[in-house]
Amino acid sequence: MHNKLFRQRPLLTLPQIIILLAAVAGVFIALDLNRRAQAGRLVGVGEEALQTEVDLEMTRQIELQATLEYVQSDDYVAAYARDEGGYLLPGEQRIVPMPIEVTPVPTAVIAPTPDPISVARPWQAWWQLLTDAPQPSQ
Repeated sequence: MHNKLFRQRPLLTLPQIIILLAAVAGVFIALDLNRRAQAGRLVGVGEEALQTEVDLEMTRQIELQATLEYVQSDDYVAAYARDEGGYLLPGEQRIVPMPIEVTPVPTAVIAPTPDPISVARPWQAWWQLLTDAPQPSQ
């Protein structure tokens, strides 16, 4: 009889253990889904910047191909010979601009305007600061 009184009740019942295990499993599943979602977002982060860089490089490649075609053309050779090499076609004349040297003329010195503060009396400065009105005639 003494054993019946002190018989301990289990800490958790079977349904409580099942609910606790389901809650723990739910937390782990939620954390894993969150981690996967963040990893998925990070995959696409650099994609736009990379696509912009690829587009820029494709444009640069087209420009370089156009430059290569021009450099290999007869027009470029003729322009280079004329501009850099100094060669002329028959009947052409070279015109070289000659700079004209002019001695600079000194600018006239203008007399400074008199400063009204130098001839003002102390009361006139105070009057101007305090009233912001024209000074009375003397």
